[in-house]
Formats: sequence, structure tokens, C-alpha cells
Amino acid sequence: MLLAFVSIFAYLISLLLITPMLLKVQAGEHATKPNKTLFFLTALFAIVFHLISLNTVLINLIDGRNFTLMEIGSLVSVIVAILATLAMLFKVNTLWFLLPIVYCFAIINIIVATFLPGHIVQHLAQNLGLLIHIGLALFAYAVCFMAMLYALQLTWIDYNLKHNRMAFSPIIPPLMTVERHFFRLMLSGEILLTLTLISGAIYLADFFAEKNIQKAIFSLIAWLVFGILLIGHKTLYWRGKRVLIYTISGMILLTIAYFGSRAMFML
Repeated sequence: MLLAFVSIFAYLISLLLITPMLLKVQAGEHATKPNKTLFFLTALFAIVFHLISLNTVLINLIDGRNFTLMEIGSLVSVIVAILATLAMLFKVNTLWFLLPIVYCFAIINIIVATFLPGHIVQHLAQNLGLLIHIGLALFAYAVCFMAMLYALQLTWIDYNLKHNRMAFSPIIPPLMTVERHFFRLMLSGEILLTLTLISGAIYLADFFAEKNIQKAIFSLIAWLVFGILLIGHKTLYWRGKRVLIYTISGMILLTIAYFGSRAMFML
């Protein structure tokens, strides 16, 4: 529990370092970037302690034991935090506005996983193929989640530019840069989701059994929605609200696939 508190505290410090800057940008005021070294140190500190607090979960995952819905959420959140922080480390400056959402998501999941009791919801057979499938599934969800955050940022920047509500600032990334990063991330998520579906069909004998049919169907529909979005952008140059609608719709379907059956089981 102490490790969880330390991780939450470090995430909060990271938020305090970047939130004032983002609020100034939102208000149209001049803002300078925060101390990157201090920010990355606190973010790294938060992620490391987040991972250590999940030590039992990671051991259970490797050993093929039971894990809970809340623990899955915490695993996804730390993966998203790692990807977002590494992207900022490599100067992907389009992520500044997404970091508060990413870190708040991590904090919420730590609190839920640490302080709320969970029911055992799935037993993992102890085999390498299943672990590969689960790893791909977690990364696919994390990458698609980040793509959705990019879509929200893209819509927000586009709206403010059209309504002249945004003053120029070096903090605000160019619209086309955000769009390019979004579609690259979306393509990566689609590839990971494709591998997830293939590995599930290969390594799970009951992949299309009644108890798993919801996961298979909703994952497949989400995969189709993301695929249509990518094809539509490539061939028909889809942009704007349509991109946001397809992305959010796909994430809702994927969330139902990943967590729907577990939530119903808990109810």
C-alpha cells in the first residue's frame, strides 16, 4: 500500500508541474514549458513505483494465476503512462495536453486496484501462447486508448482554431502533426489488435465458446471500425468529427470486449 501512495504522490507532482502551463495556454496567455528534467524524474519515479506496486499482479500474470478487473485496469494504465512518458522523452511534443489525462487515469486505477476489493474473474492457463495473447491484448488496448486521446486533442485544437480561441504558443502542436501522430498510433493499435485476435484464435481453444463469444465479437467489430477509419482516411481523406466518432466508437466496443464480461460477472 505504501508503494501505491508513493506512486500517486509522484504522479500528482508531475501533474502540478505541467497543469499550470496548460491552463495558461487554454486561457490564451503566454506559457513556457516546465522543467523537463524535473518532470521526467517525477514521472519516472511514479511509473517505477506503480510497477513495483503491481509486482504481485505481474508474478500472477507470468505464473498463469488469477487476476482481477481492477488489476487489469491498473496494468493498462501503467502501460499507457510508460508509452506517453517515453514519447515525451523522445520529443513527441504533441502529448503535453494528454499527459494530465494519462496520469489521472493511472492514479484512479491505482486507487481502485489498491483500496477496492476485487473478485477473481479469470483463470489463466499456464502456457506461453496465452501469455503472448494477453500481452498483445494489453498493449493493443493501451495504444488504442492513446489514439483516442489524440483524436480528442485533434478535435479540441481544430475547434479552437476555427473559433479563434487559441493564441499562438510553442506548447501547442501543429494540427497536421497531431493528425499524423494519431494515424500512426491508430495503425499501430490496429496491427496489435490484429495480432491479438490471431493469437486468441490460435492459443485459446474456447475462443469462440459461449463464455468468450462476447469478447471475440466485440473485439472483431472494434477491429473492423478501426480498419474502416484507416481505409477511409487513406482513400477518402476522412478528417474531423468523423475520425473522432469512429475512434470513440471503436474504443467503446473494445472496452466492452475487454471488460464487459468481467463487469457483468462482478454484478
